[in-house]
Amino acid sequence: MNLQEELLIRKPLDVGQEMALSMLLTREYVARFLDECLFKPEGITDQQYNVLRILKGGPADGYLIREIRDRMIARSADVPRLVDRLVAQGLVQRKEDDLDRRGSRVRLTVKGEALEARLAEPNRLLSSRIEGFLTAEERSTLLDLLERLRDGIRMALQEEKAG
Repeated sequence: MNLQEELLIRKPLDVGQEMALSMLLTREYVARFLDECLFKPEGITDQQYNVLRILKGGPADGYLIREIRDRMIARSADVPRLVDRLVAQGLVQRKEDDLDRRGSRVRLTVKGEALEARLAEPNRLLSSRIEGFLTAEERSTLLDLLERLRDGIRMALQEEKAG
C-alpha cells in the first residue's frame, strides 16, 4: 500500500519526509510483528529482549549498565529501569561492581538464559520470514542503503553537537 494512502496524507510530501515516514512506519510494522509473534506471549518487550541478547553474548560476570546502554538498539532506552523490570521477573541479577562501586554489573540468571534460549529459534524463524519478503539482491541493497543513511545521520548529529 502507498505510504500516503496508508497514513491518509492528502498533501504531497517532500522526498526526505516520505523517506523518514516510510522508515518509521516500516520499523513500526517490524516491531509489531516481533511483538505479537515473539515477545508478548513471553511477557517481555523488545527492549527487554535486547538486554537479554546483549547479556547472553557478554562476559560471565555481566556488563555494567552503561555498557548495556552502548549496545542497545533503542539508544534512548531507560536501561536502569529495563534492568529493574528484568530483575523483578527473575531474568537477570544485578550486583555492585567490585572495581567501580558507582556501577553495577548485570548478568543473566538461569531463568533468563532459559528464556533467551527458548526465544532464539522462533526469533530466527521470524527473521527468516522477514528476509523472505525480498530477494537476495534487494536485501543486500537495502542493508547497504540503511547503513549509508545511519552513517549520514550519525555525522549530521555530530555536526549539530559541534555546531
